[in-house]
Amino acid sequence: MIKKISMSTKHLFWIFALATAVLFDQLFWDKPGGINFFIFILLAILGGLIPMWVGRVTIPWTSYLLMVPALLFSAFTFIRAEPMTTVMNGVLALGSLVLFAISLRRGDWFLYDFRDHLLNGLKFALNALIGGILFFIEKDQVDPGTEQTAEAASQPTEPQPKPAAKPGLAFLRGILLALPLLLVFALLLASADPVFGSRLFDLCTWFDPENLGEYLFRLGYILAIAYILLGVYFFGWVRSLESCQKHKDSPPRSLLGTIEAGVILGAVNLLFLSFVIIQFTYLFGGDQNITIEGFTYAEYARRGFFELLAVAIISALLFYALSQVTERKAQAQKWIFTALGLALVILVSVMLLSAYTRLSLYEEAYGFTRLRTFTHIFMIWTGVGLIALAVLEVTRQMKRLPLILILMAMLFGLTINLLNVDGFIVHQNLQRALAPAQAELEEPLDAGYLTELSFDAVPPLAAYYRDENLPGNLHQALSAVLACWLETRDLPKQIPWSSWHYARSAAAAELSDIKESLPDFRYYQSEDPWGWFVEINEVAYPCSSGWD
Repeated sequence: MIKKISMSTKHLFWIFALATAVLFDQLFWDKPGGINFFIFILLAILGGLIPMWVGRVTIPWTSYLLMVPALLFSAFTFIRAEPMTTVMNGVLALGSLVLFAISLRRGDWFLYDFRDHLLNGLKFALNALIGGILFFIEKDQVDPGTEQTAEAASQPTEPQPKPAAKPGLAFLRGILLALPLLLVFALLLASADPVFGSRLFDLCTWFDPENLGEYLFRLGYILAIAYILLGVYFFGWVRSLESCQKHKDSPPRSLLGTIEAGVILGAVNLLFLSFVIIQFTYLFGGDQNITIEGFTYAEYARRGFFELLAVAIISALLFYALSQVTERKAQAQKWIFTALGLALVILVSVMLLSAYTRLSLYEEAYGFTRLRTFTHIFMIWTGVGLIALAVLEVTRQMKRLPLILILMAMLFGLTINLLNVDGFIVHQNLQRALAPAQAELEEPLDAGYLTELSFDAVPPLAAYYRDENLPGNLHQALSAVLACWLETRDLPKQIPWSSWHYARSAAAAELSDIKESLPDFRYYQSEDPWGWFVEINEVAYPCSSGWD
């Protein structure tokens, strides 16, 4: 028999889409970010799944796996406050949801190749724009995942009952009939109870004609969000069955022979080999070899690590592209290509190690920043990716590279969240300032940069501030950093519950606890263009990193 999807179940989609959009307005309008993003993601997921559960639509367990990163990274948005980490969490959460919707009814997202991801992504974007229209004009109420059997098709059709009135019109008639009754009863109850009457008056005065433009704007984006959600739900319910891997069993198209590909890889390998030999001579051989060429160790270290990282990424893409377009029928051709590819991976890995070493030298000379920290972590995961690329080539499973990249992106996001980037920067820079080579300097710590970090940095700053073994000059510098935080950061004592943020709450608690123990300071604006300063014991500390 044909499995029917009732109209009431179908209408649950737009009801949940509209309700989620209204709640989005209540969660975010004129409120700072916090737990509200996690709540919105959770509501958006349930808004699409509940109608399917009610309609007993089959969803593979492999699809549910994508809910884990979606909820995890959306939860991290109210745990970590560092901007780049927050952006990464949002991208990974939304990306997981998109992949969840694309493969919802099939659950084969882990089999997609790059073409599948591209084509399905384009279909998803198109349906997000027109899916809301298709939802309402779709006449077929049959679940697209079922087929009519021959036996069922041969059965005589029974006369169809007269269609019932449209539920939307019934709801509208019910509302119009209820309004007069509500008005009469509300006036009577308001007269009977002054407290209820006061609340009712406050509710009636909520609408201010002067704010009509704001109301219309909010109504506009509520309807826009509801429409997009409905398009996404429609895609997951109907179109995700069509999101198959059409190319998974087809061999890659041969555009190059083994000789051409071998020449390309061989020439690149020779260039990289000459570079690696110089790296061993001048970088891994010690700073005496570098100074022979007229460079100081710091000058040599500060140059090139971003370029070397770019070379590593481009080389990996080159190797993958050649593996997809090179004809390798004979066994000897396969192993020659693999050998050249592995040589490329080894040489690029050495170059990546050189870039990592250069960056470490730069951090040793100038300290850690967000950009350097993120680059460090990205280099490590790029190295892991190169190893995975080599394994995929040897095992002839290069088609699994998209899955590997998805997993690496999630692991990269998990790494920066667990590391706490701003807390890591505080720890590394203070440990560097405590080193004998830095302790002898007049200003071993860039205190101004620490004032520009996020709320994630406050707990480790407070922990170092309470350390009784900290040298006096560093303790005074940390006092200035925390004083700058108290003067420049907005830490509201009362915020809406939907804006609760763990990092912001922890920072507020630490600063409130430390406030009384800070030495006397003067917060003032300098006459020069560098901004605001904190002065402690006649020593001025900048409340930004722009001061030299």
